[in-house]
Amino acid sequence: MTEYADHPILDHRARLERSQFEAAERRERALIDQRSPDNTPEMRIRSWEKLHQLRLPKDPAHAILRVVAQQTALQLNEVLEVQKSRATPAD
Repeated sequence: MTEYADHPILDHRARLERSQFEAAERRERALIDQRSPDNTPEMRIRSWEKLHQLRLPKDPAHAILRVVAQQTALQLNEVLEVQKSRATPAD
């Protein structure tokens, strides 16, 4: 039992605060992952997609690609390469 077991409202508040803290930690980890030089461009872009719950657009002229490049610390040509590799069917 928690230290707040006799106080359901305090127990609920403590669980809620813990949940919010853990969500903030996960978001911070995702932000680090999407910029980490240890990760490949594909991995960084997947982290970006997961964090923002979006898919990389297929249009190579889409304006969001510059934002993806900036937020993943990649060059635009690296983002375009990932986009191109996804469009090419695997053999």
